[in-house]
Amino acid sequence: MSTSPIRLGELLEQLGQRNLPVRSDLPLPADLSGANDAESSPWYIKALVGIAAWIAAFFLGAFLGVAGLIDSTESMLIFGSVLIVIAVVLKRLTRYSIFWGQLAFAVVLAGQGLLIAGVGLRDFDVTTIALFVVLLEVVIFALYPDALHRMLSVLAITAAIAVLLYEQAMPELIHGLIFLLAVGAVAVWQQEFRLLTSRWFPVRAPLGYGLALSLFGLCLLTLVMEYGATLWWLSAAGLALVLLYLAYRLLYELERPLLSPVGLWALVAVALLLIPAYQTPGILAAVIVLLLGFWRNNVLLMGLATLFLLFFLSAYYYNLEITLLNKSYILMGTGVVLLALRFAFHQVVGGQYGDVEA
Repeated sequence: MSTSPIRLGELLEQLGQRNLPVRSDLPLPADLSGANDAESSPWYIKALVGIAAWIAAFFLGAFLGVAGLIDSTESMLIFGSVLIVIAVVLKRLTRYSIFWGQLAFAVVLAGQGLLIAGVGLRDFDVTTIALFVVLLEVVIFALYPDALHRMLSVLAITAAIAVLLYEQAMPELIHGLIFLLAVGAVAVWQQEFRLLTSRWFPVRAPLGYGLALSLFGLCLLTLVMEYGATLWWLSAAGLALVLLYLAYRLLYELERPLLSPVGLWALVAVALLLIPAYQTPGILAAVIVLLLGFWRNNVLLMGLATLFLLFFLSAYYYNLEITLLNKSYILMGTGVVLLALRFAFHQVVGGQYGDVEA
């Protein structure tokens, strides 16, 4: 009797559903994932490459200006377009070279800078420039196959949309954008085992990390009164719904009913988190990303979420217009809630892995 072979994506998905430990942040072998040496490098190497590329892009643009090749907005637009085309071709022809990848990264950044500067200097309003940035980053996201740059493109698109809402005097729509980013991040990481072996594999990581960082970035606007957005409880309510869905999915995959003791612990914890998140929705955003990292055993996601959780808790504490005594009570209460969350999920994970080991 013959059996059909199981696909890698199906195997990874079954492992995830059985709550077996799968390191989703580790790159797959090149013959399985299609990744190259540059794309499979550790994240800190990519970060250093990105910093070096920004510096190189600055000097490249400065050289073109000093040489007299860029002396008008038309020349900016022409050279910017040419540089982007060169970068896309160079990246696609030398995917397995880290050196040429760095060079292409610097060239594409310089090209984008020239195009955006050229459009900005042609007396267009801010709305037009923001729309141009969104269109440009979408095109480059699709054509330029680099994980780090695609993540930066997601951040740039989100920032441009936030500027667009501000310029159109619609800052309250930022709450809807925050909700959509949270939904998108959960959707990407929830389906990552399918994406690992699909044709969308190259955009899985940059899109997932980009949406998470964009979510944190927009939540920082709670500290910027000049943006004009109020009613931050709307963002908190939307993020609470996403958090409840995520908790439900975790309990479902761990075969724990929602009305079980652990499920009730989770519901109570979410309700208590709404108190500090009423004016600081970034707390809920950080908890969502923290749970995503826990769900997918992704150390980088958990690290980023922990840093932002500490930051948003500190910001909430600092902005409270109450006495220090009451602030201390709130800090103690927050600590109790976080310890309760840890206890609840420790019970879930401990019991589940105990069954597996047995």
